[in-house]
Amino acid sequence: MFESESRDSQVVEAWQRFVQGLLGVLALVGAGVMAHYYAPPETAGLQRQVHQLSQQIDDLKREEAFSSAAVDDARESVGYIYGIYRVSGDPETPPIHARVSGTGFIVAPGLIATNRHVAEPWFGDREAAVALRHGATPTLEKIEAYFPGSPFPVVLEPVVLAKQPHSPKNCAR
Repeated sequence: MFESESRDSQVVEAWQRFVQGLLGVLALVGAGVMAHYYAPPETAGLQRQVHQLSQQIDDLKREEAFSSAAVDDARESVGYIYGIYRVSGDPETPPIHARVSGTGFIVAPGLIATNRHVAEPWFGDREAAVALRHGATPTLEKIEAYFPGSPFPVVLEPVVLAKQPHSPKNCAR
């Protein structure tokens, strides 16, 4: 009888230890979960991130204000350019009459900068290229600029500043 009671008490003790160990493990896991979900967040990293984002927003606001001011300052110096050109003199092709339009901006008193396809539009015209190869001559019959706030056009006279193409390397001098 003592032997049976001794075995029973060993089994009971083993179960008690097992249950206590299991409860201990569950308590540790629960404490870890609670610490993970309820612990305060890392504030230093978040504050650094908020500071960086605030700086980026301030930079964007400054850039936007500068861009708006630059556009406002330049608004009156940007004009609409309209012209008519003729390519004639080639006996094999009929004369070409065409209109051209684009924009230009004042870069100095009496000097307006525009693109070549506006100032010399026949260079982008395939028909004109054929006629020019056969000896035709291009002529700007009319080219004028219109500026905001001015009811009168400005009659333009094209001036070539450079006959060679520019590369970024040559312009950086």
